Amino acid sequence: MPFAAPRLALAAFGALSLAACTMQPLAPGLQQAGQNYPPMIIGSNTQPTDGNGPYALSCPKAGGRVEQRGQPAMEFLGTDPSNPDLCRMRIANLTMTGWYGIWVTYWPGAAAAYPALKRVIHGPTGTVAGFDTVIEPGLEWHDLIRNEGIEDISLLGHNYHALKISHYREGFGGDTYRSVSTVWKDIPTGLLIYGTYQHIAGRPEIDDPIIPTAILPAR
Repeated sequence: MPFAAPRLALAAFGALSLAACTMQPLAPGLQQAGQNYPPMIIGSNTQPTDGNGPYALSCPKAGGRVEQRGQPAMEFLGTDPSNPDLCRMRIANLTMTGWYGIWVTYWPGAAAAYPALKRVIHGPTGTVAGFDTVIEPGLEWHDLIRNEGIEDISLLGHNYHALKISHYREGFGGDTYRSVSTVWKDIPTGLLIYGTYQHIAGRPEIDDPIIPTAILPAR
């Protein structure tokens, strides 16, 4: 269940009460889930975006690598020839593709995740997009993605300028799962440099953040 880093950090957004929120109309179930989306907090180190760029590089260049504490490294292999927003990557000797390097194409919901991510990444801060992911009865989720601005974040002795993107997942149809996963996507390199996971309710409980031990852009 997605986002924390292709494994990733979401292994396994309507009427939101956010003044700066922009979105296309959401189905009633997604609107209701949106009421439960934890509020966006814009800190002093975060700059709201107006939707006019700069945008994070869609895919890190081939040779980029993020090593993680307790998890396999994310190795980026460049852009897939079929789409400039589809990134090739390798994790634990498994080669895969993922939209913007965030949502792996073999994950459930990938077809809907692509336009949602595109809208959020290119929208102003507060933009929310959502869709439903249904695998089978009992595995059904409302998925909401939100642009949370560009944050200055210090990691490993370096300062980064990164787009913060959160993903709220809420189960329905008997599924009680709820969580928020957040990734920070470096603007100039497109690398996923940090990620958090907040478990709220239900199962599974995933402890799978991105805690980098080395951030190595392509040379």
